[in-house]
Amino acid sequence: MTNKELIDFAASIIKTRKTKDTLCGDVGSALLSQEGKVYLGICASLGSAVFCAEQNAMGSMITEGQYRIAKIVAVWKDEDGCVHVISPCGHCRQMMMDLDKENLKTEIIMDHDKTVALEELLPHHTWWKKQSVIVS
Repeated sequence: MTNKELIDFAASIIKTRKTKDTLCGDVGSALLSQEGKVYLGICASLGSAVFCAEQNAMGSMITEGQYRIAKIVAVWKDEDGCVHVISPCGHCRQMMMDLDKENLKTEIIMDHDKTVALEELLPHHTWWKKQSVIVS
């Protein structure tokens, strides 16, 4: 599956709604599992309850007993309907890694023709394992 196809899937589910002081549903995500299935997710920011589109897509994947991600993208639509690819936040990056260590090889779509491996976005993900800190 191409980056453009996943970007288009993610953009197709965006249905922005203003709620109180925030926006809900303004970011969409499309995830391609290692098994070749696409899972979609939308963000929700409802005051103190917030979850990212990527987390929503991962939740759908987990529901089917899958944990390995081949590719993932998140997109945001501006007021003019232009689609912008956005990088996953730190929490989403950590969740991807924690689902399965092989997800460090997951391709994070940064643009129509550019991807980076999750491990490039988490350059010090093994730092804590190498440290021997004695606290007195």
